[in-house]
Amino acid sequence: MVFRNPHAGAGAANAVRHDPRVMSFDDATALQSDAGPFGWNVPDGWQQGRGSWGGLPIGAMVRAVELTQADPTRPVRAVTAHLAAPALVGPHRISVAPVRIGSAVSTWEARLLAHDGDVVATAVVVTGAPRRPAQGRDESAWSPLTMPDAPPADAVPVAETPPPFPPFTRHVEFRVLRGLPLQGGTAETLGWVGYRTDVPWTAASTVALVDAWYSVTLVALAELGPIATITFAATLLVDPATLPPGARLLHHGLVGAARDGYASEQRRLWAPDGRLVVDNLQTIAVG
Repeated sequence: MVFRNPHAGAGAANAVRHDPRVMSFDDATALQSDAGPFGWNVPDGWQQGRGSWGGLPIGAMVRAVELTQADPTRPVRAVTAHLAAPALVGPHRISVAPVRIGSAVSTWEARLLAHDGDVVATAVVVTGAPRRPAQGRDESAWSPLTMPDAPPADAVPVAETPPPFPPFTRHVEFRVLRGLPLQGGTAETLGWVGYRTDVPWTAASTVALVDAWYSVTLVALAELGPIATITFAATLLVDPATLPPGARLLHHGLVGAARDGYASEQRRLWAPDGRLVVDNLQTIAVG
């Protein structure tokens, strides 16, 4: 996506926030049936290109795994997804099968199928109980990573994303600090991101949000061309229930390297209190 007038006043953004066409993430990923295979109707208004924004099918598959597992003692720890085809508006099915159920860790495979049975996306979701050796151990100082310096979200104006920007941006709020698209500069971007409707922070809504920001490869380009996420791997590093309701998370994205039109894109979401929420690596096809 490409933002127009990212430093526009907040009045227009607040009007969008109350737009009746804005749907919550929970409603957009609602599944039919309490046990698999699950029905999922990809809603209109969440497109990015021909299909839905990638975070939506990823979130729907995570929800399907959680409903299948039905074990709150094993929260979602990691998600790896392959987006094979556009998730077009209309009915789909999600099947979930265990890969292995261990003593502390469970591995599940979810498959998103179109109405004709074609595979649209797959995901491997790892859930796990807290590790006993971690009890009483301070793990907070293990990483040298720290949250980038940034003003509070409320101090940054909301970017306007009117048509022809992707319809899904109507449901997500962006507050850009640096790294605007099509600047032909260093591939790095920073800003606050969140849903326009207050939804519960869950594994699905949190992991999906790391995919909402525009690809940082756009920052390095001078003109717009085809861009697609091929692979998606994310580690969820906080209990989503500990995030403040309605919070905006700080998105930091950069390109590690690129070759032959394929880029390794690193994305991180930080909580306002400085905790790393999601660590994400994506393979991006450019052009």
